Formats: sequence, C-alpha cells, structure tokens
Amino acid sequence: MTNPPLRLIVQIQVALSFLMYPAFGCVEPADNPSRIALAGGSLTEILYFLGEQNRIVAVDSTSNFPQEATEFPSVGYVRNLSAEGLLSLDPTLILGEHDMGPPEVLDQVSSAGVQTVRVPEEFTPEGIVEKVRCVIRVLGLDENRTAGQISTLIKTIHTLERPIENKGAPLKVAFLLGIQDSGPLGAGTNTSADGLLAMVGVENAFKDFEGWKPVSPESMAIANPDYIVIPTRGAKSAGGIDGIVQHPVIRLTKAGQRRQIIIRDGMEMLGFGPRTLYSAEEIAKTMSISRISD
Repeated sequence: MTNPPLRLIVQIQVALSFLMYPAFGCVEPADNPSRIALAGGSLTEILYFLGEQNRIVAVDSTSNFPQEATEFPSVGYVRNLSAEGLLSLDPTLILGEHDMGPPEVLDQVSSAGVQTVRVPEEFTPEGIVEKVRCVIRVLGLDENRTAGQISTLIKTIHTLERPIENKGAPLKVAFLLGIQDSGPLGAGTNTSADGLLAMVGVENAFKDFEGWKPVSPESMAIANPDYIVIPTRGAKSAGGIDGIVQHPVIRLTKAGQRRQIIIRDGMEMLGFGPRTLYSAEEIAKTMSISRISD
C-alpha cells in the first residue's frame, strides 16, 4: 500500500482540527468582537495572520509585530493593564493571553459591561494551532474560510518532526534570555523557550531545572551546549556575538568556542503565535546546515 500524499494528510488534519476545541479549553464565540483591545503580542499577530486587523482598537506593549500594530493606542503591559486606558477606547471585547491582568483591572472592565476573554496556551506546535483556532472561534469566523491558514501552520509543523542530531545524539542547546551581572539567565523546563527548543528538535541544555534561573559557571560547564540561542535584545546588551563568546561563563563551551550563537527576535521565538513556528523552522535549518558542514 502506498502512503497518502502530504497534501491529503494536511487536509484531513485541518478538517479534524476543528473538532478539538473542547480539549483545549477554548471559549465560545464572543458576543460582539467588532472592537477588540488586545493583551498579548501573539494575539495581535494572529489577528493579522487571519486578516482581521480591522477589528483592533488597541494593543498592549508586547504587540510589536507587524510594525503597523505599534501605531494603535497602547493599554500597557499584558500583565499590568490599565482599566482607564481600556475603557476609554470603548472596546466591545478584551481579548488576552492566559496571563493577562491584573485581576482587579479585569474585574473593573467586566463590571463596566465589557466582555473579557482569555485564550489558553500550550508551548507546543499543536498549541499554536489551537491558539489560532481559538481566536477563529472567538471571532465567529467561518471555519472553511480559515482552513488555508490552518493548513499553512500544519505544513510547517511537518517540517519540524525530525530531531537534529550530532553524531547520533540530540544537539544540546542553551536558551539564554540575557546575560546579567549574576550570570546568564537560562531557560529550564516548563518555559516558552523549552517549548521552542523541543519544537526545533534539540535537547534543552538546562533540562535539570525548572523555569528561568541564573546559570553558574559550573552549571554552564556541565551543560556545555553545542549552540546558544538568545533574543536580539539580550544579545545587544551583551555586546553582540563577540561579547557573548568572550563571556567567562560561555567562552569555554562548545557554543562559545565555535561561535555557534543564534540571535533572533524574542517575541518571534517565545510569543507562540504563527511566527514561532517559522522561527523554529529557521533555527532548525541553521543547525542542520552547520551539522552538514562540520
């Protein structure tokens, strides 16, 4: 028996994906999603991805993509929203990521008669698809009209299903948010960065601790990552690649000695919107090409 073509597989997966909302905890369609204040850069990205940006009346400070989104009025940081700022824009819906807040502000907005909706999040490729589908449902969009966007995401996921290895073993990669006086701030398990590395198909060099923690010279030496991934802002404050590889905690690692430092936009990598899939794909390509050239 021959295997079905990829196009057919993707079409079947797209069709099945719309049956899975309850498993992800997605909410029902909003009462009136015509004027939306967004709290979370990934949701802003998703509205543009779906071509629904005309509904946006405000965004939060993490909404820096696309560039034109920064022209909307700001309602503050996703976890520290302003009730006055939100209500002054007369929104019909506050659509936020799972960690939007603070709770008292959301209570005040709800008391004023404005619906608030949180979109669940999982740091997996499937979680990104589910997040997009949740927004589709909240907006009350036609599932058939949005099937093309879902198909695009699923196709990208298929390219990320093969792990990247180094002589038969998974590549060890350290994700650093930045390099502070107390040392590099590394991503352990149960972080968005850990989800990104799993998506790329590599081993988290800091899988032995949970959350974000300063990494000691001893811990970095034991981890000895093949690559270091760091957001653009963190790399810039560390002095670029030269500053990173010369840092005493990093310079003796394989990543430091080989200058195998990957720098990308932080929100692109960690926002877990559609761009995170693209970012994982590009990081995987970079590492795969390097493996071939070694």
